[in-house]
Amino acid sequence: MTFRSSGFRDLDRKLAALATGVPETRKRAALHAGAELIAEEARRLAPFLTGRLRDSITVADASDARVYGTLGSRIDDGTVQVYIGPVGSTDEGDVYYARFQEFGTRTMRAHPFMRPAIAARRPAAERLVTSLLLADVLTLAR
Repeated sequence: MTFRSSGFRDLDRKLAALATGVPETRKRAALHAGAELIAEEARRLAPFLTGRLRDSITVADASDARVYGTLGSRIDDGTVQVYIGPVGSTDEGDVYYARFQEFGTRTMRAHPFMRPAIAARRPAAERLVTSLLLADVLTLAR
């Protein structure tokens, strides 16, 4: 009886590629794409007077974002985080009031825009991120 095997070198190469995982740049790109869906909805829902608040809503690497308080959402895949929400200031002026719009004050009712945007678009954002990362994993497995 004879036993012959083939393809183990190829399998070993594919397993080594999967072990190194999806490059951080690809993870970051996938997260930014999903986060942008939420940011678009937040811009649409943002209270509008001057447009500064709407224009300040961005997607940024969490470590780079200049944020006020904790307004915004962070999506975390274990190694890469993105920030979605108003960023520090615009060329036109500060948007410190974003948190007051979102949560209200003792004298002003809330006009939420981030929380409803997250609730509405998170499932689509998760599907997009998953499909982009899955495509990368399948490419690595080839």
